[in-house]
Amino acid sequence: MGDNLYFINAFTTEKFKGNPAAIVLLEERMPETWMQAWAAELQQPITTFVLPGQNSYVLRWFTPVKEIYSCGHGTLGAAHVLWQNKAESSKHPLSFETAAGTLSARQCSGGIQLTFSLREASFVQTTEELQQIVPYPVQQAAWAEDRYILELASEEQVRQAAPDLEVVKKLEASGVILTSLGNGLYDVVSRYFPPNIGIAEDHVTGSSHCALASFWYKRLGKETLQAYQASPRGGELKVVKDGDQVHVTGNATLLFQGTITTEGYL
Repeated sequence: MGDNLYFINAFTTEKFKGNPAAIVLLEERMPETWMQAWAAELQQPITTFVLPGQNSYVLRWFTPVKEIYSCGHGTLGAAHVLWQNKAESSKHPLSFETAAGTLSARQCSGGIQLTFSLREASFVQTTEELQQIVPYPVQQAAWAEDRYILELASEEQVRQAAPDLEVVKKLEASGVILTSLGNGLYDVVSRYFPPNIGIAEDHVTGSSHCALASFWYKRLGKETLQAYQASPRGGELKVVKDGDQVHVTGNATLLFQGTITTEGYL
């Protein structure tokens, strides 16, 4: 068996920045218990399992504690690995079948462009519970499919915020996005705290920017955003709202590769 395990950093060109992920290339369908056990063992924010399908690939994503149904950086990592190990030509787009529907990836001048469904953001009242999450006044709150968005007054507040994750855990939501306008280099900045899927802070999150595309379009009327996720590792994304779709572009870098085996499990 050749190499089938790859560790990547997504939404960055620098090693040890961006969002780390493990990418596992499978030759046969494996039980969920096996995939979840490996995700727990590898302890990455996401482990992506890639299985060849008919003219496409099947993707499944696992945090160390549960399966999730949408993951931008895990998809970016899978595309990067498939092109880099020459399983596929980078001249041709990739199609991925997922629980969230069919996703696509293609090489472009700015890196790898992923296409997702827009996560509609609807403005909501800033409740006392939402205000308790951060020590700064919430300028605007929104609900986007499975998570809250809280707008703060400045990039500095987003970067310095230490949200009360115990309050976030009580919400019927995967987590909370903090966001603001950028200081100049970027249109918007954000951070994402999803403790209810087993991650205290996600480093760089493609799915969150599918919600931020809607939120900031309603706030600014801009369809294209240069975005920065200001986690301690940090990452850059180009986000384009295109009707009910969002194109998210970023880069990835490979850290190392190796082999895991199914021998003795089945």
